[in-house]
Amino acid sequence: MSRDKKKPKSVIPVSEKKYPKTSERVPGKKIPVIAEEVSLYDERKAAWRVSKIQLIDPYGWHELDAAGVSRIKEKLATLERNTWKEIFVRDARFNHQIQSDQLKCPIARKWMADKMQDQPYLWTIRITGTERIWGILSEGAYQIIFWDPNHLIWEAPKK
Repeated sequence: MSRDKKKPKSVIPVSEKKYPKTSERVPGKKIPVIAEEVSLYDERKAAWRVSKIQLIDPYGWHELDAAGVSRIKEKLATLERNTWKEIFVRDARFNHQIQSDQLKCPIARKWMADKMQDQPYLWTIRITGTERIWGILSEGAYQIIFWDPNHLIWEAPKK
């Protein structure tokens, strides 16, 4: 018994009208919903720049004593073993970004508005329980700006 190939009983021609069409054109490009600047969270190791360090009150590095400088140096040296992704994604509980125009400290907010208009965020790194350093991420390096010994730039409510 030979098997014949099955043939359709009727052939319906496909009309070009049957292809889907869009009702409106969406302007612009697709933008992922995840982090705006994915490159900030890449696998590069942490690096520091100090040219923008502020030596004025109330967040001036000029008030640090030798023990404080040593403590911060040790913390930053430890962080240099990590990538930006590890520092700001894995350890986001301690290190994160805050919108510059929403800083709770009026002095820091004004300084950012006057001197760094092109920077929408300040990034904070925890040194100790209340002590923080604040800066911006640019070209793969963290530009250190403020030393905040009492966590006042973005005061967190006590638990």
